[in-house]
Amino acid sequence: WDKKAIKRRGDVLYDAHRPTISEVRRDASYVEQNDDVLNSMGHFTVFEYVLFAAMCKLPASQGWDKKAKKIERVDQVLRQMSLDQVKTTVLGNANVGLRGVSGGERKRVAISVGILCNPRAIFLDEPTTGLDSAMAQEVMQIVKGQLQGLETTLVVTIHQPSPVIFEMLDQLILLKAGRVIYMGPGGMEPCAHFASLGYPYRQGYNIAEFLLETLTDKGGSCNFAAEFKATERARSQLEAAESEWKAFLRLKESTRDAPGQAFHANGNPLSKAGSGHGGHEGDSGYFVVTPRGHRRTLSWVLAQEAEEKNMLYHANSQGREIWVLLRYRVAVKWRMGWFIASKLCIPILVGAVYASFFAMLPKSFFGNFMNAGMLFATVALAGFLAIAPLEDFKGEFPLILRQRQDGYYRGSSYVVEKIVQEVPFGLLGALGFAIITYFAIGLKLTPYAFFFYTLAAFVVNMVATATAFAVAANIPTIEFLPQAIINVWSTLNIMVTGFFIPQCQMPVWWKWLYWISCQQWTWSAMMLNQFGSQSGKDAVIERGDCSSTSNTGSEQCSNGIGTLMDRLPVLFQTIGFNSSARNQCVAMNDFTLQMFDLGHGAHGNQWLCLLYASLSLPVFLVLFYVGIWRSTRSRGG
Repeated sequence: WDKKAIKRRGDVLYDAHRPTISEVRRDASYVEQNDDVLNSMGHFTVFEYVLFAAMCKLPASQGWDKKAKKIERVDQVLRQMSLDQVKTTVLGNANVGLRGVSGGERKRVAISVGILCNPRAIFLDEPTTGLDSAMAQEVMQIVKGQLQGLETTLVVTIHQPSPVIFEMLDQLILLKAGRVIYMGPGGMEPCAHFASLGYPYRQGYNIAEFLLETLTDKGGSCNFAAEFKATERARSQLEAAESEWKAFLRLKESTRDAPGQAFHANGNPLSKAGSGHGGHEGDSGYFVVTPRGHRRTLSWVLAQEAEEKNMLYHANSQGREIWVLLRYRVAVKWRMGWFIASKLCIPILVGAVYASFFAMLPKSFFGNFMNAGMLFATVALAGFLAIAPLEDFKGEFPLILRQRQDGYYRGSSYVVEKIVQEVPFGLLGALGFAIITYFAIGLKLTPYAFFFYTLAAFVVNMVATATAFAVAANIPTIEFLPQAIINVWSTLNIMVTGFFIPQCQMPVWWKWLYWISCQQWTWSAMMLNQFGSQSGKDAVIERGDCSSTSNTGSEQCSNGIGTLMDRLPVLFQTIGFNSSARNQCVAMNDFTLQMFDLGHGAHGNQWLCLLYASLSLPVFLVLFYVGIWRSTRSRGG
């Protein structure tokens, strides 16, 4: 069935009150069926992965204020899950050929993270999926044996348990077509119930197989859900649930006019909050005290309102979250040689290709025109090269959603982590690209110009990366669509740079994009850096030692349009156009800028152009955050 079409009616109560999402995350833990989400952290060791979870989830307010205590807790959990022997083994990622722990150990790693905070209940979604019978039995025996000692309720969904695993089930709920057809003790009790309905159990037969065959009997006409609802067991369970609901209503009514008062779950008042008799002043003024003595924040608002008031429960402040993400996740990635190489090889390889095509361009107007094309290609390709970080983000997005739903960190903290992770690779990539291309092509040889060229390459790549993150975060469900949108967006930005069509000739409906395009402003900044005087003049320009031919070194272009293009600046200088130019080199550079409508107005200062380009970065980071926030909300938290 369509899970999105399912609508829940009624209320889920925690100790006779509606819980907030914070309470659910504090008291319950959920372990997914599919552990493929661990692939994006497959290069982490078992200890590093669980330690990262501990640093994110164990709050200092509950005594976990020291790192040593959290490490001790991680070691304890790994021993409980019989993982201490593989704590230094990586999780692994079969998609990239990285071998790691076995399937059963991998499942126990996921469960280890679930029990870190000593939850009151832990939910395991088909924990035996993908495991052979021996490994499945080992996982369940370890999990039940450890959690029973912690007084934690263990809820397991399982489709076809082996006889050994079925015997471990203390209580059993059977569902068919989404309806309860049995809820009660495990063992032989369900067999007795179905025998009363005309489905006798054959002695010695696998109970789990018997139940499956009974429920899937296509020839049977029994309405199992209606039959169970009519039993005394179902009626007593319904009465117990109604009793809890009435207690909630009594509590709601009795506390309505008594703020600051603490109450038992049965509605009887205690002494004033904070007086030492079980009441304690909290955010809402009081706590409710359950029959077991647990204190729970009283909440009678609707579930939606509770979520809005207390959406997330986080163990760390935002600053601490960012530090944890950088120290315990990003730092681990930075020590991986293959990860660093994958980030740097693309810009360096592209730089080598550029250098091979544009090596030692002539100092002529035709050479200037080819330089403008090279700078345009540098800016244009930045958008397409953002596909690599986009795919990296898409690979880890399921795990990020899971961790966000578990309250590991805020969405804004994750956005900061991702962009900080990309900064050193962006800087190193831009520097490597600049070193390879700048001197091989023969661009303006001044330190100022080289520094600015490197910075501009860094800015346009960071903006492209943030754009990719923003698109992928806001469209996470359709596999091909983010990449298609990035390609279309990059193409549109290329068209409005001013290289193909001057701004004055652009259609009115595209001029808005010209003024906000990061690629347009970056290309303008690079052009001013190369052909303007703000970044200084190299020795060739000072001497006026520019060629009047279009000799590229290997081919003679003087018989074609090259000579005409080279003579145009001199011709215009002769008739009084730009007569202030002192030599032919300056005339060529000035004419190059004027041809592309640069060097005046908003495009008269290269630093202002680069600033305008960088303004796109915070815009796309905000969109990135909105996408993370929306995706988490749409999945219940």
